[in-house]
Amino acid sequence: MRFLLSWLVCCCVVAGRAQVPAAPPDSTKRLEILKADRYNFEKKDSINSFLSLAGNVALRQQGTLFYADSAVLNQLTNVVEAFGKIHINDGDSLHTYSRYLRYKGNEKLAYLKDQVQLRDNKGSVLTTSELNYDMNIGIAEYTKGGKVVNKKTTLTSKRGKYYDATRDVVFSNDVVLIDPENKMYTDSLQYSAKDEIATFIAPTRIINGKRKILTRSGYYDLKNSKAVFAERPSIVDSTYTIDANDMAFDDKEGLAQFKGNVVYIDTANGVSVLSDQLFANKRTSSFLATEKPLLILKQDEDSVFIVADTLFSGKISEQKNKYIPWLTDTTAKGWKAPDLKGKDSSMNRFFEAWHHVRIFSDSVQAVADSLFYAGTDSVFRLFRDPIVWSSDSQITADTMYLFTKNKKADQLRAFYNGFIINRTKEGAYNQVKGNTVNAWFKEGAIDYVRAKGRAESVYYAQDENERYVGLNRSSADAIDMFFENKKAKKVKFINDLKGTTYPIRQIPPDTDRLRGFSWQEELRPKSKVALLGSL
Repeated sequence: MRFLLSWLVCCCVVAGRAQVPAAPPDSTKRLEILKADRYNFEKKDSINSFLSLAGNVALRQQGTLFYADSAVLNQLTNVVEAFGKIHINDGDSLHTYSRYLRYKGNEKLAYLKDQVQLRDNKGSVLTTSELNYDMNIGIAEYTKGGKVVNKKTTLTSKRGKYYDATRDVVFSNDVVLIDPENKMYTDSLQYSAKDEIATFIAPTRIINGKRKILTRSGYYDLKNSKAVFAERPSIVDSTYTIDANDMAFDDKEGLAQFKGNVVYIDTANGVSVLSDQLFANKRTSSFLATEKPLLILKQDEDSVFIVADTLFSGKISEQKNKYIPWLTDTTAKGWKAPDLKGKDSSMNRFFEAWHHVRIFSDSVQAVADSLFYAGTDSVFRLFRDPIVWSSDSQITADTMYLFTKNKKADQLRAFYNGFIINRTKEGAYNQVKGNTVNAWFKEGAIDYVRAKGRAESVYYAQDENERYVGLNRSSADAIDMFFENKKAKKVKFINDLKGTTYPIRQIPPDTDRLRGFSWQEELRPKSKVALLGSL
C-alpha cells in the first residue's frame, strides 16, 4: 500500500508537470512529501496546482520536518497550508507547534496561529496566539500577546521577537518579567534565554521584596543574581531610598556599589549620605562611602552636616565584636552607663568618619581627624586634635565626646588637655583649662563649664555696667565657668585656690594667655554652604 501511494503521488506530479510550468528554480527549497494516509490532486489553473494530504502528514524541506493532521500543498508556488496538530522540527534544535500553519517554502516564512508554542532544546517555551517565523534567518515574532517561560522565569508582553541563533528575545509593550525573586515591569526588554540575563532598554520598575528599583538601562543576571543599572537609577525601600548615576548588585553575596552623585536617605532615622561612591553590604547592614562623603543627621531646626575623606556605617546589633569607644568619669554623681546596644534607642546604627572630619550645625561646629557616632546614645566621639566651637567659644582636647539630647547639644566632655576659650566682643579671651573639661549646654548654647585636674583660668571681671575692671588668673582643683547669653559671666573655684587679679590697665605681658592657648577660627566651618563647597 505504501509503495502504491508513492507511485500514485509520483504519477500525479508527473501529470501536473506536463501541463504547468516547472517547479521553483531552487529545487533544494522544494517541499518534499514524506507520507500521508490520503491524498487528492487538483489543478485550478496554470499557476495553482494543489495536492491535498490527510492523516499523519509529513513533509520535509532540507533539514526541517513538518507534521500535521492535514495539509494542502501548492507545488508550483511551494506553499503549504496545514491544519490540526502542527509540529515543525527545525534541525532538532527548535520545535514549533500550533493548530494552523501557512508556510511559504521559497522564502521559508511560516505563519502559525491557535495554541502556538515554540520550544528550543534547552527548555525555553514561547506561547502565543499568532506567530510569524522567518526560518531562513531564525527569527520568530508575535504581535498579539505572548509568553516566554525559561526555567523559573516567565516573561509576557504584547509584542516579542525571538532570535534562534542567540536565543535572545526582545519584548515590547507591557512587558512583565516574574521569577522567584523579582517582578519587572517595562515597555521594552531584551532577554537572553541562554544566559538568563534581562537587559533594560526603556524605563523599568523592578520589585524585589520590599525593594523597588527604577532604572532606564542596564541588565539583571537572573541566574547569578547580579545586576548593573545606569542612567540615574533609584531604589526605594521600606526604610531608605538611594539614587546614583550607576549601580551594581550581587544579591547572592548581599553586596552593592553605587557610583556618581550618590544620595542615600534613611527615611526611618532621618539620616542622609551624599558621596561619589558608596559600597553596601546587605548581610551586615553596613555601608562605606568614599569620594567626598557628606553625612546629614536631620533634626527639627538644626541638622548636623559632617564631611570627611571616608565614612562607614553599620547596625550596632549586627556588629557582635564591634568595640565602641567610651571614656567617662564613673565616680561622677548620678553617672549612668550609656546604652550602646540599642535597647533604649530606635536608631540602632553607628557612623565612623576618618580624616579631615568637619562638622557644621547652626549651634555647634567641629573639626577632628576621626569621629565615631552611635545613634543608640547620640554621642559624637571626636579623636585626634578635635576642636569644637559654639557661638564665641572654642574647646580643644586630645579626645572629646559631644552628647546630644532631643537632637540638640546637651553636654561635652573633653579628655586630656582640655581647653576652652570664650572670645568677648572686645577681642579679649576668657579661658579655662584642665586635664578634663566638661561643658553643659542649654538650648544649644554653652551654659557652664567645669575644668578638673590642674585646672587654670583667665577671666576678665566686669562691673554691674559690664565694664571690664580687671583680669583674674587662677588655679584650683576644679574651676567652674558660668555663661549668660553665650558669654562668660562668672567663675567659681573649688579647693586649693591660687590666683592673682590685675587691674585692667596693669595686666603684665603674656598674663592674659594660658599655656597652650591657640585661637583657631580659620579652621572653623562657617556655614553648610562653605562645608559643601569644600568637597
